[in-house]
Amino acid sequence: MGLLTKLLFFPLTGPVAGIRWSLGKVQRVVEEELVDDAPVKQDLMELQMLLELGDIDDAEYARREAVLMQRLRDVREWRERLGMATAGGPVRVARESHGKE
Repeated sequence: MGLLTKLLFFPLTGPVAGIRWSLGKVQRVVEEELVDDAPVKQDLMELQMLLELGDIDDAEYARREAVLMQRLRDVREWRERLGMATAGGPVRVARESHGKE
């Protein structure tokens, strides 16, 4: 494309390029939030504190922990989908035994 063509089509291509740039920034922010496990880890630490302080019982802890561990698995899945590195092994939740051994 020559300089004259670029200048003639700038009223059309300029806004398109701006929108494309803005959407790229939004996509990066969304991806960063999807793969950030720090808030989930903070929630796990707070949950542990609640248990240690006696504010919740073991059953409530197990229920909330299962939800948080699922969120961690979701973060890991997004990291893998986006081609980012994942550290550690699989995130698993220990199942409660119901008297059957």
